[in-house]
Amino acid sequence: MALKTIEQEWQGFARMVIPNAKRGEVMYDEMKKAFFAGAWALRTAMEEIGEPHVSEEEAVEYLEGIADECLAFKSQVMREYGEMN
Repeated sequence: MALKTIEQEWQGFARMVIPNAKRGEVMYDEMKKAFFAGAWALRTAMEEIGEPHVSEEEAVEYLEGIADECLAFKSQVMREYGEMN
């Protein structure tokens, strides 16, 4: 399985949660900014994990927390998507 770019992930997300929105519409553009801002926040956190002041235990706890948070969000979105269709 090939790794997806953030753009590819965004497009899949957008197709699922805002299928009728088009590029250039406020909702589409603002959601895309928020999606990429979230990716940027995670990227900067990943950089910090490598810093000497972050212990391995802290890094593992952080990554597990992020994974849990993302899975919970995905479950919520899938429930909402299922209710709409």
